Order: sequence, then C-alpha cells, then structure tokens
Amino acid sequence: MFTNAVEQAINNIRLKSKGIDEHLDCAVTINFHPDRVTADNKPLLQAIADDGFLKSQFETGTSNGGLTAYVGGERWLWEHNVFDGAYDEAPNSLRPKYGALNFRNYATGASPRFGSSYFQLKAHVLERTTFCYPDSFFAPEDFAIFSKVKTLIEKATSSSADLLDDYIEAHIHGTISVKDDIECIVLDPIYSETQIAEQALLQGVPIKWHNGYELSIQEMARHPQYRGQEYIELARNLAQEGKINAKILGRAIVEQGYSEQEIKKVWHYLARFGYQKAKSE
Repeated sequence: MFTNAVEQAINNIRLKSKGIDEHLDCAVTINFHPDRVTADNKPLLQAIADDGFLKSQFETGTSNGGLTAYVGGERWLWEHNVFDGAYDEAPNSLRPKYGALNFRNYATGASPRFGSSYFQLKAHVLERTTFCYPDSFFAPEDFAIFSKVKTLIEKATSSSADLLDDYIEAHIHGTISVKDDIECIVLDPIYSETQIAEQALLQGVPIKWHNGYELSIQEMARHPQYRGQEYIELARNLAQEGKINAKILGRAIVEQGYSEQEIKKVWHYLARFGYQKAKSE
C-alpha cells in the first residue's frame, strides 16, 4: 500500500502527464559504482545487503551526482516544487530514488553516466514510478507516469543531446526492497572473482554481466573537448598498460584518495567511449 505522501506525489505527476495510455515493455534501472563506500566507510554493496533496501541520498548523504539533498538544498527544493510539497513532512525513506527508463535496452543500464553497474527493478515497481525528460538538473517541464511515458520517449528519441545525458529520469517512490523489488544486478566483468562479486551475491538476487568498459588513453586523446585535457592527463596517470577501466577508477577514489568529482569526469570518458560491444553488435 502507498502512503499518503507517495500517493500525493504520484497523483501530482499524473495530472502533468500528457498523451494516451500505452503499454510498454521496458524496465527501470539504477546505475551505480559497486566499489564505492558509504559515508561511514562501509563497502556500498555490503551496506545494501545489511540494510536490505536501496536508499536515496537524503538517507545516505552520498550521491553519484550533486549533493544537495537537505532541507532548502536544490534537490529538496526541486522535489518540493515538482511533487507539490508531498514529501516536506514525510520520512526520508519514502522520498524518490533516482534511476532511468531503459527504453533503448542498453546492456549497461539506462544511465551509465552514474555507474558501471546497475540494479534492474521488477515490473510491479513501475506503478509507483514517475518520469521526467530531460534530467531534473536541467529543470524539465515534461513529466509522466509510466502509462503515459511514450511522450517522453518521443522527445528523447528526437533529441540531439549527448548520449550520457539522453535518458529519461525515473523517480521510484517509497521504499525499494532488494528482496521484493530488484530483478537482478548487472556488473562489469572487471569485478568477476573479486570482493565486489562476493558482496553482490549477498543481495540474494540474480547477478548478470555486461561486456565491460575499457578505454585507451590514445582514444581518450581524440576527444579533448569532451570533458577537458586535464582529465585525459589524470587518466594517463592512473592508466595501466595505457588503458583505464572501472576498477582502476574505483581504486583511485577509495584507495588513492583522488577527488570523486575529478574521477567522475574521467568516468564520463570511459562510459561514453569505452563500452566493449560484442562482435555481433
């Protein structure tokens, strides 16, 4: 059962939705970096296994995007305006968790800019998920519940936005139980036979693997305008045998003390240009 706050928030988006009801067969995914740690320095997947729930940045104090989830912060104000104050007095556990609609069926999840791996949600969660396009950072004006999300898909499909920005943001309202709401976890194979894989097993849901990310410094150097030459040089310092991957970037943050905000820009290069497509793709 939905709480009053969740019902109010979803109904507000329902009133903003346009178009006719259509059934679509696509999933919501939540991309993340599996080798990061929580605010109290616990491995992320271990913390999720211990809690049994995925949490928003209002609860964790961490994020792969901006850190503005506090009363009066940009994230708080955005949710206040978009959901008509539904969550102002509600517990943080009910606030939406952010993912994206994988309408293009990307093997890497719908929004790889936020991580090399992802949780795929079960279909029943769609009834308490709302959407916007573009990302909430860009102050979107177009919103939809799932049955009317086709209008957002049409806008995204015709967009000329960069591939890392061209996703339909999803807001999953209420709690997300790993046991009840997660279909599977999809990981980069760079983490096979590692502690990350062991921690993923603790979730008790199926584990799948995509083809993985790897990018040469030589290829990065062809795109200095993408995030900047300084991030290419940073990647050059981190590279092993002239290449970077998700594990190298994770170690740079967790073990070597590099700034997460700087490594994020290197990750954008890897996510944009480094996915290893299968030969048949």
